[in-house]
Amino acid sequence: LFYMANIKAPKSLGRQLNFAAGAANALAADRLAPHDLTLAQWVILSTIWRGATPTINELASVSGNKAPAVSRIVDRMVDGGLLTRVADPHDRRTVRIGATEKGAALSHLVNFHDDITATLTKGFTTAEIDTLFALLARIENNARDIPDPLA
Repeated sequence: LFYMANIKAPKSLGRQLNFAAGAANALAADRLAPHDLTLAQWVILSTIWRGATPTINELASVSGNKAPAVSRIVDRMVDGGLLTRVADPHDRRTVRIGATEKGAALSHLVNFHDDITATLTKGFTTAEIDTLFALLARIENNARDIPDPLA
């Protein structure tokens, strides 16, 4: 009889990053749930709380999501009374996203990510945290710099 205890997962950076990201996202989701927000919604609101009136494309850039996905999230937030779409006063073709009074009332969560980072890096020194962020940025850059084999 074969037992799962006999299986040892390979040392895989992708696996470890996925597990760490999953755990971090679950922690964030749990902490945002009492405010009736998802992490994706918080990212959008936190951009606005910092004084921006972004476009969908700007939000896509900040969030790491594609514009159509961000547009759907914004649509749900508009329906939920958190956001509003406003015509850009300098370019009527451009639509900017702003917070409603209900969305602005949650601005006490603007630095929510600091609490999550502190929890995730508990016991780390400042130098270790700086190194961690630098190494993760290098991993991301390496992954993005892979040449297209078909080009």
